[in-house]
Amino acid sequence: MLEDNTLCKLESKILKVIINKILKAIELASKGEDGVVLLDTKESITELISNMRKNLIKDISISVEAEKTTLFQIQSTFHPFINSLRTSINDLKEELQSKFSNSEDVSEVLNKLPVKPQDELFNRVFGCGKQCPFCKVPCEAGGKEHKQHHAAVHRPQGLGEYRNVQTEKLVETLCTTDVHSQRKFKNTDTKWECHPYKDYTKFYPDWHIPPDPTIEASDYWKYVLVQYNDRFAEEYKAKPADVPKAWTRITQDQALKGLNDAFNIKSRQTS
Repeated sequence: MLEDNTLCKLESKILKVIINKILKAIELASKGEDGVVLLDTKESITELISNMRKNLIKDISISVEAEKTTLFQIQSTFHPFINSLRTSINDLKEELQSKFSNSEDVSEVLNKLPVKPQDELFNRVFGCGKQCPFCKVPCEAGGKEHKQHHAAVHRPQGLGEYRNVQTEKLVETLCTTDVHSQRKFKNTDTKWECHPYKDYTKFYPDWHIPPDPTIEASDYWKYVLVQYNDRFAEEYKAKPADVPKAWTRITQDQALKGLNDAFNIKSRQTS
């Protein structure tokens, strides 16, 4: 099958990279600081393996204990040992190459992997899993390698359990609006002391929430808050939010369109 052939090529490519790294590490480790090949003694093997562990430290985790155990079992001198090592690596390469050529079904191979590709892809595409401290919108920065969390469109804060202290009503405004205002917030992170929204970075330095009162929630989240206002209030032990009247006129189709627009999903056309 085409998929199996593609997998075989991928496995072979990865194997080649690994083997080349090991052979390069052996080449570097077989020489002293002066660039001269180590002497043909048993002590040189100790230096070789120690050097290899250092050269491959970013790729392979070899404990000092494992290194000592290996050295204890070796009885030859340096030159025969390094020749046998290179031969063993080439034999292993051919054995694995043969195994790849007769590989299993792609799905079976993927199921046996310690790291699931689909999970890794999900993390890279759908973000790191962190949520806005106010509205609980998930971070949209792909993967985990980013300095600040951010989201293009935030939600009404009531969906993240925020409520007005005096009225106990769920908050319908967006974080982006409030960080541009003089409003204040308090929670467990502030030890229940009031602080201006605009100073949110004192408590959440890893989040970037643009202070922009013109940004609106998508019609989808407006619709959700309107439809389930009472249920959210009951769940969060608060009072329903005072939603704008315009939100109550949003239809289900408009809400779904808002969801599609938010995630750049093209609607399917039916004939």
